[in-house]
Amino acid sequence: MYKHFSLTLILLFAGLIYGWSQQGQPAFYYPNLPNNPYLLQNVPENVLAYVNEHLPAAAQVAKDYNIPVDFLLCVAGLETGWGKSELSQKANNHFGIKNPYNEGPSYCLMHADYVPGEGMVSTYTCFKSYPNSYGSFVDYLEHLASRGCYLAIQDIPGARFIDWVSVVDQCGYATDPDYGRKLVSIKNRYYFDQLIQPNFRHTAR
Repeated sequence: MYKHFSLTLILLFAGLIYGWSQQGQPAFYYPNLPNNPYLLQNVPENVLAYVNEHLPAAAQVAKDYNIPVDFLLCVAGLETGWGKSELSQKANNHFGIKNPYNEGPSYCLMHADYVPGEGMVSTYTCFKSYPNSYGSFVDYLEHLASRGCYLAIQDIPGARFIDWVSVVDQCGYATDPDYGRKLVSIKNRYYFDQLIQPNFRHTAR
């Protein structure tokens, strides 16, 4: 009798879990995101999962480097396909930072870059490998800081998301000519203004 009762409880609980999964993950599945049914229903699950997982690390780095956390996560999401890329899964590399001089651990693979006049061209390329996503976020900001054209952003009081997009666009960080436009589209399409709560923000949006 007790075994039968226990089995019934297990099946009932499993049914509740299944029901939640059919209607979208319950709010507590994304503890770093707001309990907002509209967002949970209208933002893709892979985006929610990626932002929820990497938001704490991104927020800490954003605070340390005085940069909008939205910008970091939009760039990382675009670069990794929201965590689906081989680089992010195998090397914790969320920004596609290459390692041509073998400075530390590397992860090498065939990679396609946009070449003006030729389109997308694939080559065997080595990228930096990190122990965790926090290291990748830090190195991305260090990478930007090492390039002279990024210094101008430090002179903009309360630099916003669009300011960082403009600087990255002008500095040629990405080979994709539509890179900046894609970042703005991601921020708007996935409701980043609402998706990231105030406790994770330390700068202007």
